[in-house]
Amino acid sequence: MNSKVLTVIDVAELLALSPMTVYRLAKKGEIPAIKVGRCWRFTKEAIENWLAGKGWEGQLERLMNKVWCRTEKISEEKINKEIKKAVLEVRASAKNRS
Repeated sequence: MNSKVLTVIDVAELLALSPMTVYRLAKKGEIPAIKVGRCWRFTKEAIENWLAGKGWEGQLERLMNKVWCRTEKISEEKINKEIKKAVLEVRASAKNRS
């Protein structure tokens, strides 16, 4: 493993967040982390990958939540169309930012 291991303090400084916010994100599983005993550890590579994908992943998650909150009321075919539409919107948005 060549990736540097970071502490909560390291990640907080890297992301310009408070250490408490990093703890909360790790506990919720919203940031890639590993708990070793009572301590959270992060790899620099995982944090960088998370940051690189954070924008479109968050947008896709919001769009998917809109689709899933209506699943009981619509057919599977319509759900699949909504998913495809959401993916296309996210891809277009990501392409425009590049």
